Parts: sequence; C-alpha cells; structure tokens
Amino acid sequence: MNRLSVIWVWLLVLCAPAAIAQVSSPAPDGALVAEQADVRVIIDISGSMKQNDPENLRRPALDLLIKMIPEGSKAGVWTFGQYVNMLVPHREVNDQWRKDAAAKVQQVNSVGLFTNIGGALERANKDGGPPEPGFNTNIILLTDGMVDVSRNPEENAREWRRIVDEVLPSLKGQKVKIHTVALSDNADGELMNALSLGTDGVAAVANNASELTKIFMRALAQSAPADEVALDENKFLVDSSIEEFTALIFRAKPEQQTELLSPDQKFYKANTKDPYIAWHRASDHDLITIKQPIEGEWLVRADLDPDSKITIVTNLKLLVKPMANNLFEGQATELQFLLQDKGKTISDARFLRLLNIKAALLKGEQSLWAETLSDALPPGDGIYRRTLDQFEDEGRYLLRLNVDGKSFSREFTHHLAVRPPFQVERERQGNGDQLISVSANGQTLDKARTVVVAKVREPSGRSSIQPLVLSPTDQWELRLSPAEEGEYEIDLRVSAIDSEGAKFDHHPAPIAFTHPEGADPFKGEPKHAVAPAPTPESTPELQQEPTPEPTQASSQEPEAEPVANPEPAADTKKWVLYGALAVGNLLILGLAYFAWRMVMGGKKSEDDDLDEAGLEQEMAAEEQAQAAASDEPKLDDLTELPMADDLGDGAVDLESETAADELADIDVSDNAPEFTLDDLAPAKDDDPDESSDAGDDLPKP
Repeated sequence: MNRLSVIWVWLLVLCAPAAIAQVSSPAPDGALVAEQADVRVIIDISGSMKQNDPENLRRPALDLLIKMIPEGSKAGVWTFGQYVNMLVPHREVNDQWRKDAAAKVQQVNSVGLFTNIGGALERANKDGGPPEPGFNTNIILLTDGMVDVSRNPEENAREWRRIVDEVLPSLKGQKVKIHTVALSDNADGELMNALSLGTDGVAAVANNASELTKIFMRALAQSAPADEVALDENKFLVDSSIEEFTALIFRAKPEQQTELLSPDQKFYKANTKDPYIAWHRASDHDLITIKQPIEGEWLVRADLDPDSKITIVTNLKLLVKPMANNLFEGQATELQFLLQDKGKTISDARFLRLLNIKAALLKGEQSLWAETLSDALPPGDGIYRRTLDQFEDEGRYLLRLNVDGKSFSREFTHHLAVRPPFQVERERQGNGDQLISVSANGQTLDKARTVVVAKVREPSGRSSIQPLVLSPTDQWELRLSPAEEGEYEIDLRVSAIDSEGAKFDHHPAPIAFTHPEGADPFKGEPKHAVAPAPTPESTPELQQEPTPEPTQASSQEPEAEPVANPEPAADTKKWVLYGALAVGNLLILGLAYFAWRMVMGGKKSEDDDLDEAGLEQEMAAEEQAQAAASDEPKLDDLTELPMADDLGDGAVDLESETAADELADIDVSDNAPEFTLDDLAPAKDDDPDESSDAGDDLPKP
C-alpha cells in the first residue's frame, strides 16, 4: 500500500467518531490515563561537592534537564546544604520558565555546611504542594553524602530514622516517586535505596559527567515520558503530525561535529542561522530543536552513543501504561499500550492492520524476548497487552517498543532494574573480623518481625547457627571473628513478613571467604621451616645485635660434656680396643646361637613351623646386625659394651685349648632365653628401608 492510501485511511479514521474512544478519566483498572509530569529537582551544594564534583558538572546536567522537561509540565529546583533554598520556583513549564531557570543554573555551588536531605525533601513537597490530579509527581535527588545535620552522631542517627520512618512514608502515601542519583560511592547507599526502591524510583551512581547527564535523562524519562520516533542507523522519520522534534545526540567522539541532513538534502550544523532551529552544543552532546520540520527521512551525521534519542511534539501519540521501574527476580509485569490522536484512542481495525508493531526485551546485548505484535488480530478496544515474565536474573533490562506506520513511526523505551528481595554484602573490618549485612530491596517489610539467620561452616567442618541483628539503619548484621585458617561458608535464611502480614522465605546464595584473606589455599606448612633472608631494612638491626659466643649452646639442646685436651694417639688406641671387643662378643654370640640350633635340631618344636618369609626375615636381620658391626661405633654405644674383665665366670676363652669342650658343656636351656632371634631382628613395625634414611632427619654438624 502506498503512502497516499495510508493517508486516506488515516483521514477516514479521524472522520469516524464511532471508532474512537475518549480517554479523559481513568479506565476501570486505572491503567491508561495520559498524565502530565510534575518534576521537582533537589541539588546538593554541601562543601564535600568540592571534592566529588570539582568541575561542578551539576550545572550542565541541570541545564540539559531544564531544556528537556516537556512543555506543559510543572517543575521546580531546590538546593540544599544546612538550609534549603528554592532556586527555581515551582510552576508550569514554558519558554519563560526555561529562560528563568537557565539563568539560575550558575548559582549551583558547593558552599553548604551540612547535608540536610530530610529537610530538602520536605521543603520540595511543601513548596510544590501536594500532587494534583492528572499529574505524575517525581523528585530527582542528587547528593554525594550521608545524613549530616549536626556534629553530634546521635542527632544524625535520629534524623536518619526520621527520614525513613516519617518523611518517606508520607511521600509514598502521596504516590510521589523519588529518583536518587549518588555522585559518590561515599553516599549513603542504604538511604538512597530506601528512598528510591521504597517509592519505585530509579537508584543510580554517577562516576563522571557523562554518566551524570545520562542518568538525569533516564530519571526524567521515568518522570516525564515524551513521545519519540525511532532512531535507526542514524535515520529517523518525520511525519505530518509532528510539530517539532528535539534531537538529543550523545557523541561517541566528543570532539566530532554533528550534522543533520534534511529530506530536501540541506545540511544543518551548530553554527547554522535559522529562526526555526535552536542548537546547543555541549562537551559530549548536542541538543537540537527544529520547529515545523520538513516531512520525510532525516539523517544524523555523527558517531552516536546508544542513549541518543529523538523526542517529538505531536498529536499522534504512543501511550504506554506506566510500568514498574524495579522488579524482584522471577516477578512479571504487564505491557499495555495504545495509539492516541488528540487524546482519543485509535481502535479502528482498518488502521491498526497497517501498523508493524514490534517489541523486544534485552539484557545487555542478550535478547530475551521479541515479538511482532501486529501479526495477531488488532484488539477491539485498541489496547495491546502482553505479560512479560522473563526477569529471572538480577540486572538491568531494556524494553523497546516500535510502531511503524509506513508514513510515521513512534518508539518507546523503558529501563527496569531487577533485584533479589534482599541484598547481601560482606565487608572485612580493620581488625580482621567479617561483617555480614542483609538489607531489604524495598520498604514493604515488617522489619521487626522479619528474621534472618546464618549457618556458619568453619574450615574444620564444624557448623553453627547464628542470628543476624537488625541495626539502626535497617540492616541485619552478623559480625564474625574467624579463628581457624581456611575457607568459611555462610548460608543465610530469611523468613520475612511484609507490611500486609504476608509471609515469604528467601534463600540468598551462600557467601564464602578465606581467612586470612589473601592467603594461598594451596600453600601448606613446610616440614622444615627455613628462616627468611634478612631484608635490607632489617640488616642494620641484625648487625647491631651482639654475636652469640661460640661456647654458648642453645637452651633447647642438651649441653655436651667438655673434653679437655684430647690426644689423637690415645683416641686411636681406644677405638681399636673397642672394635676388637665388639667383634669378639659378636662371634661368641654367633657360636652360641649355632650350638643351640645343633642341640635343638632333633627336637620337635614350634620353631619348625616358621615359614620361608620368617626365615628370610631372620637372615636379613642377621646380615643387618653383621653389617652394623663392621661400621665404626659411636662413642656412646661403645661405652656401654662390657670389657673383657666384665664377661663373668661363664666366659669362654676361644684361644684356649679346652674351648671346644667348654662350649659342648654349655646348658643351652639356661642360656637360650637370654638371647633370642627377636633380640637380633628389628621390630616388626619398623621399615628396614627407612633405616638408611634415618640420618637424613638428624641435624647436620
């Protein structure tokens, strides 16, 4: 179908009142009401901003926000430190309001003494008045600090509780959404989450100017949704219903010059003189507004950041039912939308069949869901509905809806944050303790009745159950003092009760840590510790210490008896004498053993039952004993051997002529028990192979 046919059908729809439903009051389900925006901006000007925002990036971000608030909305700006000041009066947004507001932007500074967050919220609510019917009231809070109203910590703690227990419930009861933008990681994250998640607002941290500007734009998009056209491959389509468009172009290359190419092939630049064009160039973006633009396809010549968009002023609107900004894991939400012309819902099937409507849900670069909604029959009431239940994991999601009518296009984008019901964090303390904290992502809990317990498993395998205690800042906390070295595991269980009395359980993922942190879990204790070499810093101290005297012995080792002036010749004679005695005694014992075997050989005894392995063991022991006899004996061992004179009356002189007769007369039964095979063999539990290595463990001289 050509463009002329599309326009004809469109005119037919406009001339057919019976096919159009007026939406001027809430539908029975309160879903599809076109509301105006009421935006109240609160800017922190405390002294700490000198460190966290030294270039005062709040000014350009606020200036862009002022320019982007839709005409017909209500808006106001407040600054706060110790006191709260209305910088820009709260009233309807028009050209005069924007002019007055732009002139006040330069008054944003960093001279405040304290951070009176609670007072700023109350003042904005008071000056702006209670939310009016037909207006969607949102507060955008920018701060870098914590609740700080006094030098007394107790007063600050009481003010924190007052904000959470009184100010927040009051604003929530009025259906005011609070979007928090932290300009520093030092900001009170627990309070920021309580304010934003408790009212289904946006919570974000900006680390630089570019992030701050984009977060401001996202918060504004949630506060005051504007009509948009699709920007695809740097191209967008302008139709006859568009009175003006505003192109917010974030440059991927800040130094680049942006150009617009119109359908009549005319180029527009920042320095172009044209009464219908307003062009503002900032450090990282261009804001271009063109009134009464030429119909057709426009082209943007620049490397675009994904946050770039084209908003329009038109009577042909894509109206989407307000959606949640925050969801829990596994929670679903509804997508409902329709097209309106001059406030009336388009429900004529002849027109809706001409549309190509596509929707997609993304998480980063991953597509979780995509559908061409126009493939089905058009809804009779003109309202398209879909249930989105793909939010299984924590993270940020993007919903993109595109309506292509051949001669016109409309686009809607929406950011969602998916979180677990509870946030778990672990922080190592300065003294080595571990602080486990659990906080609720939202303010719907009865915290006094919610119970959190932890099962702590120690490296030894021992486990214990410990409760977490609710802190004054609404966190359940457990402080651990690890004693054992190794890996610990914390398994948490939450038994929660919400404000309406409903119960539910939550099981967060286990937490594991190693004590001490940074230790190598594969590194065991060495068997022989080696003293580390002294570092250069410690060398001078070691040199100053007195050197121990050579004659001093360690207190852990027995002192050796001194030997005075030993004579080498005498020592040699003693060694020869002791060796001869040892060999002689071993020969005597050997002969006694063989004599005993000869006498007992004809008798039947239990020794006959010895198996071959036992005999081999005896032989090995005997050989071991003989080998040991040939080694040079130790002095302590030789002193224990009997001298020739101490052998007793029963000794046999092997050199005498009667030695054989004397040996034959020996009574083996009396002497055998005194010397058995067990006395010669090693202990059964000893490993013969280890005997040769035994000396390795002895200290070397």
